[in-house]
Amino acid sequence: MDVKNAFDRTILRSMLVLVTCLPATTFASDLGSILHQVEQNAPLLQAESAKTEASEANVRVAKSRYWGHAELYARSSHYDDDRLVNPISYPPVLSRSLFDDNTYGYGAAYTLPLDIDGRITAEVNAKRHFAEAAMQNEAHTRLALFALTVKLYRGLQQQEGIGEALQKQLKALNEHWRVTKTSVEVSRVASVELLRIKAEIKSVESKLAAIDGNKARLRAQLAALLNADSYTDPAEVLDRVPDKAPALQQANGTIENRPDVHAARSIINAEDEKLKGVKREWLPNLSVRADASHNEGYSADGQDIWSVTALASWQFLDGGRRHASTDIARANQLEAQQRYLGALNNARAELNSATAAWEAAELQYQAAMSGIEAARENGRIQSDRFDDGRISAVDLIDAEASLAGSRSDLTSALASWWLADDLLHLAMGEVPSSY
Repeated sequence: MDVKNAFDRTILRSMLVLVTCLPATTFASDLGSILHQVEQNAPLLQAESAKTEASEANVRVAKSRYWGHAELYARSSHYDDDRLVNPISYPPVLSRSLFDDNTYGYGAAYTLPLDIDGRITAEVNAKRHFAEAAMQNEAHTRLALFALTVKLYRGLQQQEGIGEALQKQLKALNEHWRVTKTSVEVSRVASVELLRIKAEIKSVESKLAAIDGNKARLRAQLAALLNADSYTDPAEVLDRVPDKAPALQQANGTIENRPDVHAARSIINAEDEKLKGVKREWLPNLSVRADASHNEGYSADGQDIWSVTALASWQFLDGGRRHASTDIARANQLEAQQRYLGALNNARAELNSATAAWEAAELQYQAAMSGIEAARENGRIQSDRFDDGRISAVDLIDAEASLAGSRSDLTSALASWWLADDLLHLAMGEVPSSY
């Protein structure tokens, strides 16, 4: 029994050590999960989310002007002037005791602006459109981060696929080197053939080292997007092609769904409202103020006073401020309109380019499929001929390199096709199909 308990304790300690050695943050290897993690962890997207919240708070600030403001106050007055307690002309001078030269009071007041001219409404509408633009900019930043993520991830898939093809080439070359070494020992082939295969092995190993460097760079960039120290999970193996029908059918739709186009349209609406508000500054300003106070003197009884005041004011001279403000609002409105047209043109160009890239990637993949079939058959034939001693190591190396290149081309074509599919969805203002 003691032996069993000791064994159980050993197993428990081993499990605890294993758990503590696990990384604090783990990431799934499929693209959809990585996109969700980028959405949750990317600092840039968090910053855009904070800007959206601030814009929504600005709307609440503008709406609060409808309700005016209430205030509590206390005052103390001390006079030392005969004119405040004695008339300076007929009737005769009155006694100072009828007045109080030291008083204090407290009360409350409420001021309500009258938005008859719609000045506050224009400000609220402008802030609301700016908040909508901020929300769309956040969505656009999200899609831009997704675009960067899919480029890095598809690049990682491409590099791992090329590395796998080179590993197969290296394995075949090592096998050929073993066979050739035996043939040299029995004097069937010249020793120079062995040197040629060895040189090609070194060449493939150098290519694999370059692939490892590229993968390390892509993983570091993915880790930065994930706000993590590192990303070490293997990329998902590509084993199917994108679905053609939904992608190209949807690509013929409108580009108005893109967040950047929505944001540009909202900015135009906001600048229109700002121009309305500036123009209404030329109208009179109306408000109502209610005031209730309690006053006390050091030698007199307290008194309660209330008042309601309607105020109308109009600025007839402001040094040209309103003229300048109107010019600024008109210029901002024109700028917003031109930026909207630019966003439309850019979105249309991106969609057309993404559609063409998708179709080109499909053709590239079909060509790569044909190429690998031919390379496989050629590699089989050349390998058999080499084993029979009818060709040299140079011909064999060329066949193996051609087969490895075809495998790399197929992996690259498939990764490029998926990347084109992802970018096509993003160009339409949608998330990738893997999301």
